[in-house]
Amino acid sequence: MATDRRTVHIDASADAVWALVRDAGAVPAWFPSIKSCSVTGTKRTCVLQSGSKVVEEIVVMDDRMRRLQYRILSGIAVESHLGTIDVVEDAAAGCTVVYTTEVMPDGLAPALGGSVERALRCLRDAVSG
Repeated sequence: MATDRRTVHIDASADAVWALVRDAGAVPAWFPSIKSCSVTGTKRTCVLQSGSKVVEEIVVMDDRMRRLQYRILSGIAVESHLGTIDVVEDAAAGCTVVYTTEVMPDGLAPALGGSVERALRCLRDAVSG
């Protein structure tokens, strides 16, 4: 299983960033490859810009730790997947968002990592702008 970790510093409070991240249905506002999204219970269905659908399960939504974890169930050919988004308050100012993807087959890690990198920049812009 491959692990890809991306981070971004955001000049906004951890609570402000977490408010956007924890809204599982608002992911199209900051993840550019996602066109639309709906959430029913712990299932999230994302329609990608390509038109394909990805179904995910939200595994953890922890407000105290500011952690969201989800796994892809269908729509992308993964054997195993776990995405973890942590919003960590910085000691000085702002926060750091750590987005970790564990995926199998290993060859998917670079493509997913690139999408995550773009999403983190968009998240920073959405909260800061």
